[in-house]
Amino acid sequence: MHLADFIGMTGHRRLTSLAVLVLLAALGLGGALVLLAPPGWPVWVAAVLGAALVLGLLLLGRALMQLVRNSEYERQSLEMAYQSLKEAIEALPLGVAIYDQQDRLVLFNRSAADLTPYRYGGELIGQTFEAMIRRALDKGLIEEALGREEDWLRERLAGRGKLDRPLLRSRADGRWMHLYEISTPSGCLVMARLDVSELVQKSLALERSNQQLERLSATDGLTGLANRRQFDQHLYSEWQRSLRSGQPLSLLLIDIDHFKRYNDRYGHLAGDACLRQVASILYDCAQRSGELVARYGGEEFALLLPGADGDVAMTVAQRCMDEMARARMPHEDSPVADCLTCSIGVATVVASPDLVPESLVRCADEALYRVKNGGRGHYIVAPCPA
Repeated sequence: MHLADFIGMTGHRRLTSLAVLVLLAALGLGGALVLLAPPGWPVWVAAVLGAALVLGLLLLGRALMQLVRNSEYERQSLEMAYQSLKEAIEALPLGVAIYDQQDRLVLFNRSAADLTPYRYGGELIGQTFEAMIRRALDKGLIEEALGREEDWLRERLAGRGKLDRPLLRSRADGRWMHLYEISTPSGCLVMARLDVSELVQKSLALERSNQQLERLSATDGLTGLANRRQFDQHLYSEWQRSLRSGQPLSLLLIDIDHFKRYNDRYGHLAGDACLRQVASILYDCAQRSGELVARYGGEEFALLLPGADGDVAMTVAQRCMDEMARARMPHEDSPVADCLTCSIGVATVVASPDLVPESLVRCADEALYRVKNGGRGHYIVAPCPA
């Protein structure tokens, strides 16, 4: 490879001229040494010394030329390496920015140019990360920092380069980005931002599907009330709460009177409509936060009343009876009344280590049994524990 390939033709001509001048000077010095040799010196001695001088200057010139060539080769190699690095990060499907040991921007690619703080124009190379972020903050372009800009900036700079895992951030345009900050052994910092919007959207959709599936698994399909599975879970959690707080826990077990006769008289479609209407009535009767209305099974419903003592439980039971009577749902084959009625077993207990949640259910079930044997259409409160 020729020297001109590195330094260009102009530089090559200058070095060539300098080399010719050095050679002429060496020859002139050699000739002068021969002419000015002291009297009595053999001519050949002066000639040898002159030749040695010329040779030395030629060797020095060659060494200088080689040094220039090596230096230019290294410069060209660095430029080629820098260009290769630029091309490499431009080819990456993510935004990349590189900072030096003083946290000054050295390089960033086009994918990063669309992101904060690189998207707001101006000469960015050589600016510090703090300066660029301050400009974005002054423009109000970082939503999470609004109203607390200085505190946000202080926290951001304190954690800079210390991320041990990618940081997930949302953008105003709805995209989601993974932010990486990696410190190099030399003290530089490489920042990368990867668009993970599609992955996040799939994850959110899966989470929504799981939540919907969980709701469906805990909901009765016909009435929309909590199902038996959710009732059992809720009973357990409220029992534990009663153990800790010493507050009472009440339960109403409600059975539609002679529902089989209703189905036989009006048909199963009407029976399903009846169950939905009763479910709606009972749901409206539960008025306090935390109260659960569930379809316990078949034509049987349950109202779980956390923190309700016996008096409150009886008030709710009477409200259920009154609302059912007000609805006046026809039941011509009922031996109790000409409209739909229900029987209710009521039980109240304060949880204790000597009892189990099923104790409350057994008490309410015993009360409901006594109502059915006593003519139906009313409620009874059972003593607890049973």
